[in-house]
Amino acid sequence: MAKLISVCTQKGGVGKTTLTMLLATYYHTTIGKPVTVIDADFPQHSFDATRRSELASVQNDEELQSLYVTLYPELNREMYKVYRGSLEELAMFLAGLKEKGDDELVFIDMPGSMNVKGFDRVASQLDYIILPMEADKMTFTAGLQTLDLFDKFREAKGASYKLFMLWNKYKKSENPSLMEGIETIVRERGNVQILKYRVTDSVSWKRERSTLFPSDKIKGLAEELTKELTIKQTVA
Repeated sequence: MAKLISVCTQKGGVGKTTLTMLLATYYHTTIGKPVTVIDADFPQHSFDATRRSELASVQNDEELQSLYVTLYPELNREMYKVYRGSLEELAMFLAGLKEKGDDELVFIDMPGSMNVKGFDRVASQLDYIILPMEADKMTFTAGLQTLDLFDKFREAKGASYKLFMLWNKYKKSENPSLMEGIETIVRERGNVQILKYRVTDSVSWKRERSTLFPSDKIKGLAEELTKELTIKQTVA
């Protein structure tokens, strides 16, 4: 059975597409997992746009061409597929995605708003949801609202997804008392696991994101998720 995974929150600009892209590419190229990405983040579809832009760059840049032909023949497979569409379209064939290859990873890039037709139908069928959290009032409020809605989906749809909170854009100067307070509130909910890894606040995360070439910046998070999601490693 495939694992359906989404980095998801109700607040825009928290880096969910960047994290999705870094994870999907790392798992496909470095860990050796079969990966599919569904870009349902209407209307921008930035994941699909990035893939198209990168393919155009590879065709016109000799250095990128060299990297590409070196990487993918070594993997003995092609780049992972990226599909774009609406949540309504996705909801209609999501069950079929679960029947894909053994332990395949299907990453779904959801919209930044949960007030989109089809969101509940898609969300209720996910296996794992990663909630990016920052130590500021707006992100924290949006994060709790996201958790509340997923609780409603769980009750109404009988969903069985597992929720993780991920500290994102973390600064060493963050107030530890504020972070501890947020973690305490999240833990009291009882249905969310806080990941140990913290994504640092750095513009290089976005600069290094790619649908074709892996970045080692995501290695620590990928290693923790590999254990938590019981993902089988197929490449040493």
